[in-house]
Amino acid sequence: MKVLMLSHSNGGGGAGRATDRLFRALDQAHLDLRMHVDFKHGNDPRVFTNRGPAFEHRRSARIQLDELPGYLAKHPHPELFSPGTRSAISARRVNHSTADIVDVHWTNFGYLSIEEFGKISKPLVWHLHDMWAFTGGENYTDDGPDARWRSGYTDPMPADMRWDVDRWVYRRKQQHWSAPRHLITSSSWMAGLAQQSPLLGHWPVRVIPNPIDTDTYCPGSQDEARHALGLPLDVPLIVAVLPTRLDDPRKGFDLLHDALATVHRTRPDIHLAIVGHDSPPPDWEPGLPITYWLGRQDDAGCIAAYRAADLVVVPSRQDNSPQTATESIACGTPVVAFDASGLPDFVRSERTGYLARAFDTADFANGINSLLFDKEDLRVLRKSARSHAVENWSFANVAAAHQRLYEDIIEPDVSTL
Repeated sequence: MKVLMLSHSNGGGGAGRATDRLFRALDQAHLDLRMHVDFKHGNDPRVFTNRGPAFEHRRSARIQLDELPGYLAKHPHPELFSPGTRSAISARRVNHSTADIVDVHWTNFGYLSIEEFGKISKPLVWHLHDMWAFTGGENYTDDGPDARWRSGYTDPMPADMRWDVDRWVYRRKQQHWSAPRHLITSSSWMAGLAQQSPLLGHWPVRVIPNPIDTDTYCPGSQDEARHALGLPLDVPLIVAVLPTRLDDPRKGFDLLHDALATVHRTRPDIHLAIVGHDSPPPDWEPGLPITYWLGRQDDAGCIAAYRAADLVVVPSRQDNSPQTATESIACGTPVVAFDASGLPDFVRSERTGYLARAFDTADFANGINSLLFDKEDLRVLRKSARSHAVENWSFANVAAAHQRLYEDIIEPDVSTL
Protein backbone atom coordinates (compact mmCIF):
# COMPACT_ATOMS: atom_id res chain seq x y z
CA MET A 1 0.00 0.00 0.00
CA LYS A 2 1.38 3.40 -1.02
CA VAL A 3 0.67 6.22 1.43
CA LEU A 4 1.33 9.92 0.77
CA MET A 5 1.37 12.00 3.94
CA LEU A 6 0.89 15.76 3.75
CA SER A 7 1.97 18.01 6.62
CA HIS A 8 3.20 21.51 7.34
CA SER A 9 6.25 19.84 8.94
CA ASN A 10 7.55 16.55 10.27
CA GLY A 11 8.90 17.98 13.51
CA GLY A 12 8.95 21.07 15.66
CA GLY A 13 5.54 21.50 17.28
CA GLY A 14 3.16 18.91 18.62
CA ALA A 15 1.38 18.18 15.33
CA GLY A 16 4.64 17.83 13.42
CA ARG A 17 6.10 15.51 16.05
CA ALA A 18 2.94 13.38 16.02
CA THR A 19 3.09 13.18 12.22
CA ASP A 20 6.73 12.10 12.28
CA ARG A 21 5.96 9.42 14.87
CA LEU A 22 3.13 8.05 12.74
CA PHE A 23 5.46 7.98 9.73
CA ARG A 24 7.96 5.92 11.71
CA ALA A 25 5.23 3.63 13.04
CA LEU A 26 3.87 2.98 9.54
CA ASP A 27 7.42 2.44 8.30
CA GLN A 28 7.89 -0.31 10.87
CA ALA A 29 4.67 -1.85 9.52
CA HIS A 30 6.34 -1.93 6.07
CA LEU A 31 4.00 0.45 4.25
CA ASP A 32 5.32 2.26 1.17
CA LEU A 33 5.58 5.84 2.44
CA ARG A 34 6.22 9.34 1.13
CA MET A 35 5.66 12.60 2.95
CA HIS A 36 5.49 16.14 1.55
CA VAL A 37 6.18 18.94 4.02
CA ASP A 38 6.83 22.66 3.97
CA PHE A 39 9.49 22.44 6.71
CA LYS A 40 11.63 19.30 6.69
CA HIS A 41 13.37 17.89 9.76
CA GLY A 42 15.95 15.15 9.35
CA ASN A 43 17.37 13.63 6.19
CA ASP A 44 14.96 10.82 5.25
CA PRO A 45 14.82 10.93 1.42
CA ARG A 46 11.17 9.82 1.51
CA VAL A 47 10.28 13.13 3.16
CA PHE A 48 10.43 15.85 0.53
CA THR A 49 9.71 19.52 0.23
CA ASN A 50 9.56 22.13 -2.52
CA ARG A 51 12.76 23.23 -4.22
CA GLY A 52 13.82 25.86 -6.70
CA PRO A 53 15.27 29.36 -6.83
CA ALA A 54 14.50 31.54 -3.81
CA PHE A 55 12.29 28.82 -2.35
CA GLU A 56 12.71 30.01 1.23
CA HIS A 57 11.78 33.59 0.31
CA ARG A 58 8.72 32.43 -1.60
CA ARG A 59 7.68 30.21 1.32
CA SER A 60 8.05 33.08 3.77
CA ALA A 61 5.97 35.36 1.55
CA ARG A 62 3.28 32.69 1.16
CA ILE A 63 2.98 32.23 4.92
CA GLN A 64 2.84 35.97 5.55
CA LEU A 65 0.12 36.41 2.94
CA ASP A 66 -1.86 33.58 4.53
CA GLU A 67 -1.66 35.26 7.93
CA LEU A 68 -2.66 38.69 6.61
CA PRO A 69 -6.51 38.42 6.72
CA GLY A 70 -6.51 37.69 10.45
CA TYR A 71 -4.52 40.80 11.23
CA LEU A 72 -6.46 43.00 8.79
CA ALA A 73 -9.73 41.89 10.38
CA LYS A 74 -8.33 42.52 13.87
CA HIS A 75 -9.11 38.95 14.85
CA PRO A 76 -8.94 38.63 18.65
CA HIS A 77 -6.46 35.74 18.38
CA PRO A 78 -4.55 36.10 15.09
CA GLU A 79 -1.79 33.78 16.38
CA LEU A 80 -4.39 30.98 16.58
CA PHE A 81 -6.07 31.77 13.25
CA SER A 82 -5.47 30.56 9.70
CA PRO A 83 -7.67 31.52 6.72
CA GLY A 84 -6.40 28.67 4.53
CA THR A 85 -5.79 30.81 1.45
CA ARG A 86 -2.38 29.55 0.30
CA SER A 87 -0.83 26.21 -0.63
CA ALA A 88 2.64 24.69 -0.74
CA ILE A 89 1.32 21.77 -2.78
CA SER A 90 -1.44 21.58 -5.37
CA ALA A 91 -4.29 19.11 -5.56
CA ARG A 92 -3.20 18.35 -9.11
CA ARG A 93 0.21 17.22 -7.86
CA VAL A 94 -1.40 15.03 -5.20
CA ASN A 95 -3.90 13.54 -7.63
CA HIS A 96 -1.14 12.66 -10.11
CA SER A 97 0.93 10.87 -7.49
CA THR A 98 1.05 7.07 -7.31
CA ALA A 99 -0.38 7.01 -3.77
CA ASP A 100 -3.23 4.64 -2.95
CA ILE A 101 -4.31 6.89 -0.10
CA VAL A 102 -3.48 10.40 1.12
CA ASP A 103 -3.05 11.01 4.85
CA VAL A 104 -3.42 14.74 5.62
CA HIS A 105 -2.13 16.29 8.84
CA TRP A 106 -1.68 19.92 9.94
CA THR A 107 -2.35 22.18 6.94
CA ASN A 108 -2.05 25.73 8.28
CA PHE A 109 0.60 28.44 7.84
CA GLY A 110 -0.09 28.42 4.12
CA TYR A 111 0.50 24.70 3.59
CA LEU A 112 -2.79 23.55 2.00
CA SER A 113 -5.63 25.91 1.15
CA ILE A 114 -9.31 25.24 1.65
CA GLU A 115 -9.82 25.24 -2.10
CA GLU A 116 -6.94 22.87 -2.93
CA PHE A 117 -7.96 20.44 -0.19
CA GLY A 118 -11.44 20.25 -1.72
CA LYS A 119 -9.97 19.33 -5.13
CA ILE A 120 -8.07 16.23 -3.92
CA SER A 121 -9.79 13.26 -5.56
CA LYS A 122 -7.73 10.38 -4.16
CA PRO A 123 -8.92 8.35 -1.17
CA LEU A 124 -8.09 10.49 1.85
CA VAL A 125 -7.97 10.57 5.64
CA TRP A 126 -7.49 13.76 7.63
CA HIS A 127 -5.99 13.88 11.12
CA LEU A 128 -7.53 16.68 13.16
CA HIS A 129 -4.68 17.87 15.37
CA ASP A 130 -6.79 20.83 16.51
CA MET A 131 -10.20 22.44 15.92
CA TRP A 132 -9.41 24.27 12.67
CA ALA A 133 -11.26 21.90 10.31
CA PHE A 134 -14.71 22.76 11.69
CA THR A 135 -14.21 26.36 12.85
CA GLY A 136 -13.98 29.62 10.99
CA GLY A 137 -10.21 29.55 11.03
CA GLU A 138 -9.42 29.24 14.73
CA ASN A 139 -7.02 26.46 15.69
CA TYR A 140 -8.50 26.49 19.17
CA THR A 141 -11.53 28.37 20.40
CA ASP A 142 -14.46 28.08 22.76
CA ASP A 143 -16.03 24.61 22.77
CA GLY A 144 -19.05 25.56 24.90
CA PRO A 145 -22.72 25.54 23.84
CA ASP A 146 -22.59 29.14 22.57
CA ALA A 147 -19.46 28.73 20.43
CA ARG A 148 -19.91 30.45 17.08
CA TRP A 149 -18.85 27.38 15.05
CA ARG A 150 -21.85 25.47 16.44
CA SER A 151 -24.22 27.86 14.66
CA GLY A 152 -22.17 28.15 11.48
CA TYR A 153 -21.15 31.72 12.34
CA THR A 154 -24.64 33.07 11.84
CA ASP A 155 -24.48 35.14 15.04
CA PRO A 156 -22.81 38.58 15.21
CA MET A 157 -19.04 38.81 15.16
CA PRO A 158 -17.08 40.18 18.14
CA ALA A 159 -17.57 43.93 18.43
CA ASP A 160 -13.91 44.88 18.02
CA MET A 161 -13.37 43.00 14.71
CA ARG A 162 -13.31 44.99 11.47
CA TRP A 163 -15.04 42.26 9.44
CA ASP A 164 -16.19 38.73 10.11
CA VAL A 165 -13.18 36.85 8.81
CA ASP A 166 -14.30 33.67 10.61
CA ARG A 167 -17.59 33.63 8.72
CA TRP A 168 -15.73 34.21 5.45
CA VAL A 169 -13.41 31.25 6.11
CA TYR A 170 -16.30 29.04 7.24
CA ARG A 171 -18.36 29.75 4.11
CA ARG A 172 -15.41 28.90 1.88
CA LYS A 173 -15.20 25.54 3.64
CA GLN A 174 -18.92 25.01 3.07
CA GLN A 175 -18.51 25.84 -0.60
CA HIS A 176 -15.44 23.72 -1.38
CA TRP A 177 -15.86 20.72 0.92
CA SER A 178 -18.95 19.12 -0.54
CA ALA A 179 -17.78 15.50 -0.35
CA PRO A 180 -17.34 13.95 3.14
CA ARG A 181 -13.83 12.80 4.01
CA HIS A 182 -12.69 10.28 6.61
CA LEU A 183 -11.46 11.94 9.80
CA ILE A 184 -9.03 10.65 12.42
CA THR A 185 -8.85 12.26 15.83
CA SER A 186 -6.49 11.32 18.62
CA SER A 187 -9.07 11.99 21.36
CA SER A 188 -12.76 11.29 21.79
CA TRP A 189 -13.23 14.95 22.78
CA MET A 190 -12.07 16.16 19.35
CA ALA A 191 -14.16 13.47 17.63
CA GLY A 192 -17.22 14.62 19.56
CA LEU A 193 -16.71 18.25 18.57
CA ALA A 194 -16.34 17.32 14.90
CA GLN A 195 -19.54 15.25 15.05
CA GLN A 196 -21.39 18.14 16.72
CA SER A 197 -20.32 20.68 14.08
CA PRO A 198 -22.73 21.54 11.27
CA LEU A 199 -19.79 21.53 8.84
CA LEU A 200 -18.31 18.07 9.52
CA GLY A 201 -21.08 16.36 11.46
CA HIS A 202 -21.84 14.00 8.55
CA TRP A 203 -18.19 13.05 7.96
CA PRO A 204 -17.10 9.64 9.30
CA VAL A 205 -14.63 9.88 12.19
CA ARG A 206 -12.47 7.32 13.95
CA VAL A 207 -10.51 7.83 17.17
CA ILE A 208 -6.92 6.55 16.94
CA PRO A 209 -4.37 7.85 19.46
CA ASN A 210 -1.05 9.30 18.41
CA PRO A 211 1.75 6.73 18.59
CA ILE A 212 4.59 6.81 21.10
CA ASP A 213 7.91 5.06 20.56
CA THR A 214 7.61 2.97 23.70
CA ASP A 215 11.06 1.49 23.12
CA THR A 216 12.57 4.97 23.51
CA TYR A 217 10.07 6.48 25.94
CA CYS A 218 10.44 3.84 28.62
CA PRO A 219 11.24 3.60 32.33
CA GLY A 220 14.82 4.09 33.49
CA SER A 221 16.85 4.85 36.59
CA GLN A 222 15.41 7.79 38.49
CA ASP A 223 18.71 8.49 40.24
CA GLU A 224 20.64 8.53 36.97
CA ALA A 225 18.07 10.87 35.40
CA ARG A 226 18.19 13.28 38.32
CA HIS A 227 21.97 13.24 38.32
CA ALA A 228 22.04 14.03 34.58
CA LEU A 229 19.74 17.03 35.09
CA GLY A 230 21.38 18.25 38.28
CA LEU A 231 18.35 17.52 40.44
CA PRO A 232 18.39 16.35 44.08
CA LEU A 233 18.07 12.62 44.64
CA ASP A 234 16.27 12.52 47.97
CA VAL A 235 13.15 14.70 47.54
CA PRO A 236 9.66 14.13 46.09
CA LEU A 237 9.79 15.75 42.65
CA ILE A 238 7.06 17.03 40.32
CA VAL A 239 7.90 17.83 36.69
CA ALA A 240 6.01 20.12 34.29
CA VAL A 241 6.89 20.25 30.60
CA LEU A 242 5.74 23.64 29.30
CA PRO A 243 7.19 24.36 25.84
CA THR A 244 4.82 27.26 25.07
CA ARG A 245 4.35 30.67 26.65
CA LEU A 246 3.54 30.59 30.34
CA ASP A 247 0.74 33.14 29.80
CA ASP A 248 -1.09 30.90 27.29
CA PRO A 249 -4.44 30.36 29.08
CA ARG A 250 -5.05 27.05 27.28
CA LYS A 251 -2.02 25.50 28.95
CA GLY A 252 -3.16 26.45 32.45
CA PHE A 253 0.07 27.64 34.06
CA ASP A 254 -1.98 29.97 36.26
CA LEU A 255 -3.98 26.98 37.51
CA LEU A 256 -0.76 25.08 38.21
CA HIS A 257 0.56 28.10 40.14
CA ASP A 258 -2.49 28.06 42.44
CA ALA A 259 -2.37 24.29 42.92
CA LEU A 260 1.33 24.38 43.77
CA ALA A 261 0.74 27.04 46.43
CA THR A 262 -1.74 24.66 48.08
CA VAL A 263 0.68 21.75 47.81
CA HIS A 264 3.51 23.76 49.32
CA ARG A 265 1.45 24.67 52.38
CA THR A 266 0.90 20.99 53.22
CA ARG A 267 4.03 19.39 51.72
CA PRO A 268 6.95 21.87 51.76
CA ASP A 269 9.31 18.97 51.05
CA ILE A 270 8.00 18.58 47.47
CA HIS A 271 10.18 20.15 44.76
CA LEU A 272 9.32 21.16 41.19
CA ALA A 273 11.26 21.06 37.89
CA ILE A 274 10.02 22.91 34.79
CA VAL A 275 11.14 21.98 31.27
CA GLY A 276 10.80 24.57 28.53
CA HIS A 277 11.84 27.72 30.40
CA ASP A 278 15.16 28.67 32.00
CA SER A 279 13.94 31.36 34.40
CA PRO A 280 10.78 32.14 36.40
CA PRO A 281 8.19 34.70 35.31
CA PRO A 282 8.16 38.04 37.15
CA ASP A 283 5.23 37.04 39.37
CA TRP A 284 6.88 33.83 40.61
CA GLU A 285 6.63 34.35 44.33
CA PRO A 286 7.66 32.91 47.69
CA GLY A 287 5.29 30.28 49.02
CA LEU A 288 5.79 27.98 46.03
CA PRO A 289 7.88 24.81 45.88
CA ILE A 290 11.63 24.99 45.35
CA THR A 291 11.82 25.08 41.56
CA TYR A 292 14.49 24.08 39.02
CA TRP A 293 14.17 25.78 35.64
CA LEU A 294 15.66 23.30 33.16
CA GLY A 295 15.20 25.29 29.94
CA ARG A 296 14.49 23.69 26.59
CA GLN A 297 15.42 20.03 26.30
CA ASP A 298 15.77 17.66 23.37
CA ASP A 299 14.03 14.28 23.37
CA ALA A 300 16.72 12.72 25.54
CA GLY A 301 16.45 15.56 28.05
CA CYS A 302 12.67 15.26 28.20
CA ILE A 303 12.93 11.51 28.74
CA ALA A 304 15.37 12.16 31.58
CA ALA A 305 12.90 14.63 33.09
CA TYR A 306 10.05 12.12 32.93
CA ARG A 307 12.22 9.46 34.56
CA ALA A 308 13.44 11.89 37.21
CA ALA A 309 9.90 12.78 38.25
CA ASP A 310 7.68 11.10 40.78
CA LEU A 311 4.76 12.79 39.01
CA VAL A 312 4.26 14.89 35.89
CA VAL A 313 1.61 17.62 35.90
CA VAL A 314 -0.37 18.68 32.80
CA PRO A 315 -2.64 21.57 33.89
CA SER A 316 -4.20 22.33 30.48
CA ARG A 317 -7.63 23.88 30.18
CA GLN A 318 -7.96 22.77 26.57
CA ASP A 319 -5.78 20.24 24.75
CA ASN A 320 -6.46 17.56 22.18
CA SER A 321 -3.87 14.92 23.10
CA PRO A 322 -0.84 16.49 24.78
CA GLN A 323 2.17 14.31 24.13
CA THR A 324 3.76 15.42 27.39
CA ALA A 325 1.11 13.27 29.09
CA THR A 326 1.52 10.19 26.89
CA GLU A 327 5.33 10.45 26.87
CA SER A 328 5.42 10.61 30.66
CA ILE A 329 3.04 7.67 31.03
CA ALA A 330 5.13 5.64 28.57
CA CYS A 331 8.12 6.29 30.84
CA GLY A 332 6.09 4.89 33.73
CA THR A 333 5.55 8.26 35.41
CA PRO A 334 1.93 9.00 36.42
CA VAL A 335 0.28 12.26 35.36
CA VAL A 336 -2.01 14.65 37.24
CA ALA A 337 -4.36 16.58 34.93
CA PHE A 338 -7.83 18.13 34.82
CA ASP A 339 -10.91 16.28 33.58
CA ALA A 340 -11.17 18.50 30.52
CA SER A 341 -11.00 18.30 26.72
CA GLY A 342 -8.94 15.35 25.46
CA LEU A 343 -7.09 14.54 28.68
CA PRO A 344 -9.53 11.91 30.08
CA ASP A 345 -8.58 9.62 27.18
CA PHE A 346 -5.03 9.44 28.51
CA VAL A 347 -5.03 10.27 32.21
CA ARG A 348 -7.14 7.81 34.18
CA SER A 349 -7.31 7.73 37.94
CA GLU A 350 -5.88 4.56 39.45
CA ARG A 351 -4.56 3.54 36.03
CA THR A 352 -2.22 6.23 34.67
CA GLY A 353 -2.45 9.06 37.22
CA TYR A 354 -5.06 11.33 38.77
CA LEU A 355 -7.82 13.22 36.95
CA ALA A 356 -8.89 16.26 38.97
CA ARG A 357 -12.24 17.98 38.62
CA ALA A 358 -12.06 20.49 35.79
CA PHE A 359 -10.08 23.54 36.87
CA ASP A 360 -10.47 22.78 40.59
CA THR A 361 -6.97 23.62 41.77
CA ALA A 362 -7.67 22.26 45.26
CA ASP A 363 -8.50 18.86 43.76
CA PHE A 364 -5.44 19.10 41.51
CA ALA A 365 -3.33 19.67 44.63
CA ASN A 366 -5.11 16.79 46.32
CA GLY A 367 -4.16 14.55 43.40
CA ILE A 368 -0.50 15.45 43.80
CA ASN A 369 -0.56 14.90 47.55
CA SER A 370 -2.50 11.64 47.39
CA LEU A 371 -0.25 10.05 44.75
CA LEU A 372 2.89 11.03 46.64
CA PHE A 373 1.52 9.86 50.00
CA ASP A 374 2.40 6.15 49.66
CA LYS A 375 5.53 5.02 47.82
CA GLU A 376 4.26 1.47 47.32
CA ASP A 377 0.99 2.67 45.78
CA LEU A 378 2.99 4.96 43.51
CA ARG A 379 5.24 2.07 42.46
CA VAL A 380 2.18 0.01 41.48
CA LEU A 381 0.73 2.97 39.57
CA ARG A 382 3.98 3.43 37.67
CA LYS A 383 3.82 -0.18 36.42
CA SER A 384 0.16 0.26 35.49
CA ALA A 385 0.89 3.46 33.56
CA ARG A 386 3.66 1.83 31.57
CA SER A 387 1.48 -1.17 30.67
CA HIS A 388 -1.34 1.11 29.54
CA ALA A 389 1.00 3.04 27.22
CA VAL A 390 2.39 -0.10 25.57
CA GLU A 391 -1.07 -1.62 25.13
CA ASN A 392 -2.61 1.50 23.59
CA TRP A 393 0.02 3.80 22.06
CA SER A 394 2.84 1.59 20.79
CA PHE A 395 3.97 1.97 17.18
CA ALA A 396 2.71 -1.50 16.28
CA ASN A 397 -0.80 -1.04 17.67
CA VAL A 398 -1.35 2.45 16.26
CA ALA A 399 0.06 1.51 12.85
CA ALA A 400 -2.25 -1.51 12.70
CA ALA A 401 -5.27 0.68 13.44
CA HIS A 402 -4.30 3.07 10.64
CA GLN A 403 -3.70 0.25 8.19
CA ARG A 404 -7.15 -1.20 8.89
CA LEU A 405 -8.76 2.18 8.23
CA TYR A 406 -6.75 2.71 5.04
CA GLU A 407 -7.89 -0.70 3.76
CA ASP A 408 -11.52 0.04 4.66
CA ILE A 409 -11.38 3.26 2.65
CA ILE A 410 -9.55 1.88 -0.37
CA GLU A 411 -11.58 -1.36 -0.55
CA PRO A 412 -14.82 -0.77 1.37
CA ASP A 413 -16.90 -3.75 2.46
CA VAL A 414 -19.79 -3.60 0.00
CA SER A 415 -22.02 -5.58 2.41
CA THR A 416 -22.06 -2.57 4.74
CA LEU A 417 -22.85 0.00 2.05
